Amino acid sequence: MNGSKSSSSAPLISVTEWQIDDSARAWLQHDGHLDRLGEHALHAADAKWRTYRSSWDPRTADAWAADWRAWIARERTPAPGRPNLYALPGGTPTPTSTTGMTRTEAHMAALLAALDEPTGTE
Repeated sequence: MNGSKSSSSAPLISVTEWQIDDSARAWLQHDGHLDRLGEHALHAADAKWRTYRSSWDPRTADAWAADWRAWIARERTPAPGRPNLYALPGGTPTPTSTTGMTRTEAHMAALLAALDEPTGTE
């Protein structure tokens, strides 16, 4: 194929044009993602997905739907101490620290604490 679209191919749309349809909603409920995330976190995950994908070239609605489902399936349930969603570019978010330590300081403190723990082989 030389890259031209045939008249029978599915139209290409931007990520902002793709909508959560009845099929996507049924998938959310059937696979337990709506119960796992809740409506608020689902909307947050959808907004982050759309932001991250906003620079992507138009695709078919089916391609966007498959990508969106993969994104939502990777999201984690918000919880105290872990309120942010994880399917972000660049890895996991930095947890909020209540001790005033930087992320590096907290990491080093955790590493040193792990090294000080008895291993049971002494």
